[in-house]
Amino acid sequence: MSKNLQAYLKLNLERFPDQYVVLVDGKLIGAGASLEPLLRRARRKHPRKTPFVAKIPGPQTLILRPHARH
Repeated sequence: MSKNLQAYLKLNLERFPDQYVVLVDGKLIGAGASLEPLLRRARRKHPRKTPFVAKIPGPQTLILRPHARH
């Protein structure tokens, strides 16, 4: 498992409802409603790294899953 995924799984997601989070090398670069400034910051601080980006669902977000066929 990657450092970024491990760090994401440890985040307190309740702190970031309806926000994007960006991680690089297992460290949180930032969180916010707009992704573009977060990506600019990540590219400026870590130009040779690929950032990990996730959108945290809010309390009103409906997540649908396909029904598994047996």
